[in-house]
Amino acid sequence: MISVIKMGKDANENKQKKGLTLSWHNLSVWVEKKDEDKSNWFKVRYYDCKILRKVSGIAKPGELMSIMGPSGAGKTTLLATISQRLIGGVKGKILVNGKKIDKELMLKISGFVAQHDLATEILTVYEHLQFMARLKLHRHLTNEERTLRILSMISEMGLVDIKYSRLSNISGGEKKRVSMAVQLLTDPSILFCDEPTTGLDSFSAFSIVEQLRRIAATGKAIICTIHQPASGMFEMFDHIYFLVAGGRVSLDCNVTEAAEYLRNVGIVCPPSYNFAEFLVSKLAIGDDAESQIRVNKLCRYYRESKDYENLLKNLEIEQSYGREIMITETPVKFTDSICKPSSDFGKYLAMKRPKHSTQLSWLLWRASLELIRKPQQHILRFALYLLMALVISTPYTEINVDQEGIQNIQGFLYLVIVETTFTFTYSVVHTFPAELAVMMREVGNGIYSPGPYYISKLIMLLPRAVIEPAFFSIITFCIPGLFGGLMGFFLFCIPVIMCSIAATSYGCLISSVFDNIEKGSMFSVPYEQVALLFCGIYLSLSDVPFHFAWVKYVSIFYYGIEALSILQWSFIFNIPCSSTPDRPCINSGNGVLEHFGYSKSNFTMDMLGLLSIYCCCHVVGFIFIWKKCKRNTSY
Repeated sequence: MISVIKMGKDANENKQKKGLTLSWHNLSVWVEKKDEDKSNWFKVRYYDCKILRKVSGIAKPGELMSIMGPSGAGKTTLLATISQRLIGGVKGKILVNGKKIDKELMLKISGFVAQHDLATEILTVYEHLQFMARLKLHRHLTNEERTLRILSMISEMGLVDIKYSRLSNISGGEKKRVSMAVQLLTDPSILFCDEPTTGLDSFSAFSIVEQLRRIAATGKAIICTIHQPASGMFEMFDHIYFLVAGGRVSLDCNVTEAAEYLRNVGIVCPPSYNFAEFLVSKLAIGDDAESQIRVNKLCRYYRESKDYENLLKNLEIEQSYGREIMITETPVKFTDSICKPSSDFGKYLAMKRPKHSTQLSWLLWRASLELIRKPQQHILRFALYLLMALVISTPYTEINVDQEGIQNIQGFLYLVIVETTFTFTYSVVHTFPAELAVMMREVGNGIYSPGPYYISKLIMLLPRAVIEPAFFSIITFCIPGLFGGLMGFFLFCIPVIMCSIAATSYGCLISSVFDNIEKGSMFSVPYEQVALLFCGIYLSLSDVPFHFAWVKYVSIFYYGIEALSILQWSFIFNIPCSSTPDRPCINSGNGVLEHFGYSKSNFTMDMLGLLSIYCCCHVVGFIFIWKKCKRNTSY
C-alpha cells in the first residue's frame, strides 16, 4: 500500500509539472446498425457492430501522438470516444490523471479539431473568433481580456493577414488554423485533431503538423488521427498508435522505435519507401489470407511485447495516482463515481458558461450579420411576393357586392391566405437542414444550448413575417377596393400577418423534423390538401359530419379565410339578388358567412387558433431539434 501511495505521489508531482495525462483502459465501442435482411415495413431490427475491441493507451502532456490505420480501422471512433464526444455503446475506462471525469469537464479541458471545417462562412476570421470567445471563455472575463486572447490566438496561429477576410474566402489550410485557434481559446490541456492534414497540399499539411508540435511543446497532450502522412511528416510525431481492421491495436510505441519494432516481427521497410505508407500497406487486411495472418501475428506480438507491458504499468500508475488523490485530498462530493478534485482541474472547474441570455444575444448578432451580408435572396423573395400580390389582385379590380361578387370576394380572400401561407412555409423549410451540421457541432462542443439557438431563429423570422405581409396587404386591399377604409385595412392586415407567422412555425416544424425538403413534402403535401379541403371554400363547413368537424381546427387556411371573411362581410347588410328569379339569393353579409359555415363571433377564436398553431409547431419543432442534438455525434 505504501509503494502504491509513493507511486501516486511521484505521479502527482509529474502531473503538476507537465499537465494532464489521458488514458483509456480496455475500451470497447459498438454501434447499432440496421439489419437489412431481418427488417421490414412493420419492424426495424438492429445488430451490434463492434468497432473497437479492448484497446488501451495513454497520451502524455508535451507529446504529439498519431493514431494511424487503414480506412475503417476505427481511428475517428477512438478519437471521439476518448474525447467523450461519441454517442454509442462504450465499455471501459477513460481517465484523466487517473480520475474519471464527466463529459462537461472533458469539454472544458480539451479541444476537438474536426476533420471537416464547419462554420458560418459569412463571418470574418476575427468575428468568428469573437463569437466563439464570447461563448467559450469564462463568463466573468472582461471584454478587454477576451480581445487580448483573440489577438494572441490570431498571432500565434499566423492569421494576422487574414483576420478581416471572410471564412468563405480563405484556403483550406487557413481554415484548419482558424479551427485550431477556436479550440485553443480556452487554453485546453488536451487537443484532439481528426485528420488535420486531409485535403491540404504538402506545404499546408507540414505547416499544420509543425504548428501542432509547437503547441505540444507548451505541455499539452495532442492526439491526431492521420490516415497516411506524407514522407518526412511521420517523423514529426512523438508517438504512434496503430489500429488495424476490427478495432485492434497492433503497434503502440515511440516513432523512433517503430522500425525496429516491426523488424522484430519480420516486417522491414525498404530504404526508399515512405515508412508510414509502407506501414499502412502492410497492416491493411486484404482479400488474401497472408495479410490476415500477418496482421493477427503482429497483434499477438504486441500483446506479448514489453511496450504493452510498460503500458499496463503506466496505466496502473495513472489509476493509483487517481486513488491517491481521492484518499489524501480534502473530501469532495462524488456522483456516479465521477470525481472533480480541484488540484488538477481547478481553472477548468472555475469556468462558467455564459448565461442563456448571452448565448441568445450573440446568436442573434451572428444571424443579423448573415442577413445583412446576404440580402439578395431575401430581396428577391420579397419582390416575388409583391409581384404575386399584383397578379392575384388585378383580376379582381372593382369587385361589386352582388351575388356574383360573393364568389369573387371569397375566391380572392382564399388566394390571399393561400399565397401568404405557402410563401412563408416554404421560405423557411431549409432553415434547419442548412445549418444542422454546424449547429449540432457547436451544441455538442458546449458553445451554446439548443434553446437559445431555436429562439434566435424564431426571433429572426418574426420581423419578416410582419413587414412583408403588411406591404402585401397594401396591394391586395387597395387594388380590389375591399371594404372598411383605413381602419378596414389595418384589420385586414391582422389575419394576413397572423397567417404568415403561423406559416413560419409550420415551416420550422417541417424543417426540424425532416432532414431534407423531399422527405418533408411527403408529410406536408397531404396535410395541406386536407387543410385546404376544410377551409370552407371547397366544402361547406356546416355540412361536415361531426366526426370530421375537428379537422378545420388544425388548418391555417380555415382560420385565415374565416377571419378575413368576417371582416369583409360583417358590415354588409344588404346584397341585391340576381335578376334571374330561379337563382338562389344570399341577401346579407351574415348570410354569406352562414353559407360558408363561418360565424361572425369567431374572429377572436381564429386569432387564438393561429397563435396556438404557432406555439404548438414551435414546441414540437424544438423538441425534435433538441433530440437531434442529443442523439447525433458532434465531431
